[in-house]
Amino acid sequence: MSTTLEGITWDHPRGRTPLEKSIARYRAERPDVAISWRARSLRDFGELPLEELAERFDLIVFDHPFVGQAARRGLLVDLTPHIPAEAMTWLDAGAVGPSWRSYHWQGAIYGLPIDAAAQVAAYRPDLMGKAGRYPPATFDQLLRLARDLRAHGLWVGVPACPIDAVCMVLTLAANLGRPVTAENPVFLERDFGIRLLERLKALVALSHPDSTRMNPIQMLDLAAGGDDVAYIPYTFGYTNYSREDAERPLRFADIVAAGEHACRGTLLGGAGFGVTSRCRDVAEAVRYGLWLCAPDYQRTHYFADGGQPGMLQAWTDPACDAQSRGFFSGTLRTLGSAYLRPRFAGYVPFFEEGGLKTNAFLRGDGSAESLVDWFNAAFADALKNA
Repeated sequence: MSTTLEGITWDHPRGRTPLEKSIARYRAERPDVAISWRARSLRDFGELPLEELAERFDLIVFDHPFVGQAARRGLLVDLTPHIPAEAMTWLDAGAVGPSWRSYHWQGAIYGLPIDAAAQVAAYRPDLMGKAGRYPPATFDQLLRLARDLRAHGLWVGVPACPIDAVCMVLTLAANLGRPVTAENPVFLERDFGIRLLERLKALVALSHPDSTRMNPIQMLDLAAGGDDVAYIPYTFGYTNYSREDAERPLRFADIVAAGEHACRGTLLGGAGFGVTSRCRDVAEAVRYGLWLCAPDYQRTHYFADGGQPGMLQAWTDPACDAQSRGFFSGTLRTLGSAYLRPRFAGYVPFFEEGGLKTNAFLRGDGSAESLVDWFNAAFADALKNA
């Protein structure tokens, strides 16, 4: 008897290609299983509710902040009873940072950590060398770098489109030792929040003029495709920009320290492999997901096919690191201490609206005081309705 599984991922080589190339390999081991993958945009990956997709697909690659809503609506299968004890052991011990934990919710498990990422820094070594500058270590040094690069016709680039603008707010709060959590209804203590927002606004004001219109991929494309963006302080990491075949390779590094906690607290990204409640063969779907997550597969085929592994064995593999010009060793400390944002039902709509308001503030619309007040009131309301 044959099994057909249809999946939906996100439309970027990192999210699409390793899954497409896995189909033939898996079919060679499981001839009676036919798998297909389709893709949705990066924006839809981060914002589109899962309800529509869960009704149409067996497998879904999703962003962990949706886990609370997915659990409430019964959209995804709890994988706990379907994961063998041996696999549970290597997942518990071998995932990068909090990636595996990000798919755990109220005693259930809704995803497997096939892909790991967090906000990190990126730069063009050739352009930084041309300007005689080194990557900054602190936020104050970052502001000085942004000013100094202008004298050389270069820019700091800050991906600050709505979603990424609010991501930076969350990263800065966590990096300064005051992470936003669902256990505290105060999003940002008022005076602290005002100072944080003003610092972020000062950075954006010194950055590339298109910053507030760009997401990480657009800013990385600009840095890799031209010769004017030398340093990006907060971007989700993508190994394809630092691999051996990159024409103008970028280097990736830990974020700057905004306070006394080094790179701790950068916002966790990545992607999880979920099985929808309408899946036609849950056991086979979980088997395939674990096959993709297996450490040996992650450090070999998954990485070679353009993926960004979620398992630590790949991140510490010397060959993977060399082929990505030190991407993994350069950012592992940041990933290992990454911040896990709230995931309760209703969080994503709050997050989206907060992004729009933060982006508007960075473009000069409204005050830091009014934005902090909105964050605190809206977050408290979202928690009450969770």
